[in-house]
Amino acid sequence: MKQSAMAANGKRDGFRVIIIGGSVAGLTLALSLERAGIDYLVLEARDQISPQVGASIGIFANGARILDQLGIYDSIEQHTDPPIWHDMLTGEGTLVQKVDSLRLMQIRTGYPVAFLERRQVLQLLYDHFPNRSKILTGKRVVGVDHLNRGVRVHCDDGSDFTGDIVAGADGVHSQIRQAMWQHAESHNALKHLKRDRQAMFAEYRCLFGISSAVPGLAEKTQYRTFNKDWSFLVVVGKDSQCFWFVFEKLDKVYRPPNMPSYNKDTDQKEFVKQFMARYVAQTVTFAALWQRRTAATLTVLEEAQYTHWTYDRIVCLGDAIHKMTPNIGQGGNWAIESAAALTNKLNKLLKRTKGRPVADDIRAALKNFEQSRHARTKEVCETAGFATRLEAFATLAHRLMSMYVVPYAGDMLVDVHCRAVAGAPKLDFLPPPEKSLRDGTVFQAARFVEPGDNPAWRALRALPLLAICLVNYRVLGSAAAAVVPQIDGAADRRSVAALMTDLAALQTVGMVETMRRGNNFTLAALWPVFALVGHWKGLLGYAAPVYFFLHYVQCSPDRFAAPDNRLVPRHHAKTIVAAVAVGYILPAASLLFADRTHACVFERVWQVCPLTTALVHRAFASAIPNTTATERVQNPCADMRHLRLAYAAGAFISGATYCYLAITSRWYTHIFWSDALQLWQAYRVLAVPAEVSRGQLIRYHHLITFGSSLLWELLHFRDLGRAGRLNMSYLKVAGVLFGTVMLMGPGAAMALAWAWREEVLARKTRWGTEAEKRR
Repeated sequence: MKQSAMAANGKRDGFRVIIIGGSVAGLTLALSLERAGIDYLVLEARDQISPQVGASIGIFANGARILDQLGIYDSIEQHTDPPIWHDMLTGEGTLVQKVDSLRLMQIRTGYPVAFLERRQVLQLLYDHFPNRSKILTGKRVVGVDHLNRGVRVHCDDGSDFTGDIVAGADGVHSQIRQAMWQHAESHNALKHLKRDRQAMFAEYRCLFGISSAVPGLAEKTQYRTFNKDWSFLVVVGKDSQCFWFVFEKLDKVYRPPNMPSYNKDTDQKEFVKQFMARYVAQTVTFAALWQRRTAATLTVLEEAQYTHWTYDRIVCLGDAIHKMTPNIGQGGNWAIESAAALTNKLNKLLKRTKGRPVADDIRAALKNFEQSRHARTKEVCETAGFATRLEAFATLAHRLMSMYVVPYAGDMLVDVHCRAVAGAPKLDFLPPPEKSLRDGTVFQAARFVEPGDNPAWRALRALPLLAICLVNYRVLGSAAAAVVPQIDGAADRRSVAALMTDLAALQTVGMVETMRRGNNFTLAALWPVFALVGHWKGLLGYAAPVYFFLHYVQCSPDRFAAPDNRLVPRHHAKTIVAAVAVGYILPAASLLFADRTHACVFERVWQVCPLTTALVHRAFASAIPNTTATERVQNPCADMRHLRLAYAAGAFISGATYCYLAITSRWYTHIFWSDALQLWQAYRVLAVPAEVSRGQLIRYHHLITFGSSLLWELLHFRDLGRAGRLNMSYLKVAGVLFGTVMLMGPGAAMALAWAWREEVLARKTRWGTEAEKRR
């Protein structure tokens, strides 16, 4: 018996999407279309929407935000008790690491990691449909016909349905993907089709399930056990319900049609024998989970990244087109993302076209959807596969990274996750949820990131800093080595005093950036290395601009959007002034006032003082309790009082020296600015001035170092303005900096400007109304 098409939505002139599969992807797409006023029909092969197969799902922030827009997330929260602790263990049950990384993820994104049964999510989605007659069960699709103005879908019960688009959300073994390939082959289309047919493979298998409460497994905790060729993942949810996974490497890599399949009774029982005595927690073995299981399924873990997501009027999403391993929990969230992204494209298409869109417009919209998702999906699939192999020690490198890098990487994995989440799509036609706009969330920051502001563009913008190095080499050449202080007379002493006190201010800023949490694992944290090169060989006029260039490229404003990433651990912030005084100012003063007999010794000490200052700083900090784990969550501005003192101290000693020299020696001020003019003229003709004295070379490097530092700061202030975090024009900022240089000297100006930036980054505010207007 054939069924006629449903009544079309009048707002969209009869346009309808036929969705194959009542999966998370399919139901999310349908509900998104419902909110957009686009007609749809869901055809599900099973007899019920939410069967119990033992599957769980983790809703991360990228999926949660979309579900929140759809009005479902509050219901999901009622079914969850989000984990905050992450325990990492060896195969023998030894605890390697216990961190509250999941709590930090919630602070940064506005959403906790919510684990619950997959069938619960499906049921909640289904319950939110105002017209459930558009969701039909027991409709297994067996064919797709392409009509002049649409498509017709045939089901195995003899019914058929027509629409404008077929969306395949029917899982990893998608019939719609096969129908799309067959249709493309009949037209000799899709040049990478052969590669797509061979894209799927499996190297691991997984037993996943759900158990009732297990003694010894703590609430709000996620457990991961790493071992050679196998691993465990256990998440304790609401009412201590346990969601668990057992991963094991297969004997070889399999590809269709030779994928393994498993019998629920015999294969499962045989599989679990080897794992019963293995530890999922320090005192709990897998046997405890297995004995309390309520559902379990053994399956092969397919992996696939397909090139072609769409052809003609067919489009695929979810596991039908991007299948990843479950170790990072992003499969369901990526399906939700793709559903939102596809709805956005269709909504824009129907708003742009008058009446029912023609085939070419539909194909273009679907192709645009495919292209918008490719790069992001490729990255997450590779990350998921890497995580699976990392936890199963696939190679020696994986083992070393698991045991000796990850446990000591701080919140690096949280940083990686949050940067990925920040780029997630949402439903563009619905307002963003309040949770995602809380101060300091990555979603809030992402709204105001300058379009296209990637490292390549930032490097291009900062090229003048590298140009300074090249011009320095052409103008000063080997004469740079003479900047290693050797004091001959009062004039040199004044020049060296001004340079050293300004460098104390620069050293303060450099130490802050070295210890800033958001700079971990970046070149910005290597200031002591660059400073040491500059001091040891007298190449500060080269080393400083290179450091500023690299810092600017890697440290965009959104990197510090999360308040805890701006944070400098308080035990480090508290000891900066003392470390600079002992490790930097004391050797500088000793050199400045040493007699000729001891000058050579103090000169060598001063050359390595960036290194000694860093060592002294760590020694001082080690004597103070490290409270970062608490403060990064509860008080990310705990460092501000100490940073203000450090910046003020650096500015004071630099500014006081400049003012003293300006008052007591007008000659110094005159000659300083005269040298600045000479250096500018030398830059113009690319030739060093004749008969350059040692004092002049010191002042030249002084000017080059701090001129480049002020340019570096102007670039960062430009970013803050573009992000809407600073309501002051670029010219006004430059004017303030130049005025401060004239009044207090370049070192004080540099320190005070960086303190100003610190205050802007620490300020609690909604990011940039001006930036939003520009978009």
